[in-house]
Amino acid sequence: MDTELAELREFYDPDTVDLMHWLQRDTEPTAVISGSMQLMAGVKLSTGRTIANHPHFEDKALRDRTRELYQMYGKVSPEEVYTILLKYGVNYIVLEDSICYNPRDRCGTVDTVDLANWHIPEDGVQEPAFLVHSEYPRFCDEVRYDTTEYRKFFKSVFENRTFRVYKVVLF
Repeated sequence: MDTELAELREFYDPDTVDLMHWLQRDTEPTAVISGSMQLMAGVKLSTGRTIANHPHFEDKALRDRTRELYQMYGKVSPEEVYTILLKYGVNYIVLEDSICYNPRDRCGTVDTVDLANWHIPEDGVQEPAFLVHSEYPRFCDEVRYDTTEYRKFFKSVFENRTFRVYKVVLF
């Protein structure tokens, strides 16, 4: 993989390469990974690991699954995210700060998840009027603080400047 990337320097992203090496080296070959659709294609190609959500979004079942799995970017409880991940047999989640901390005028991932959950997005505008404030903080942000509430479900196992990986704790 490094040799191929060396030949294609304009596409070289050391944080992504670091993540792929870690996934291949430090996760079980049978591990199931979830993350953003654009990243999961690379995870499948580079590591051979099973991915929980696939970037072929034209399939209704995959759209519904992705909507559920993307709750990791929503303002939902750790229990809710955990339950969804168990439903799909996910062992690891990969969170991207570029998604978690980048609302984009109601068209970024976090805003889309908020609106789909009928939560008021980061802009604070209650439009449409039926939107409500979530009682929970944004999962992808809050999980990084490793509080007891999150630690019982998720263990931080890898981090670089771009990605954070959490292992789903099985009881």
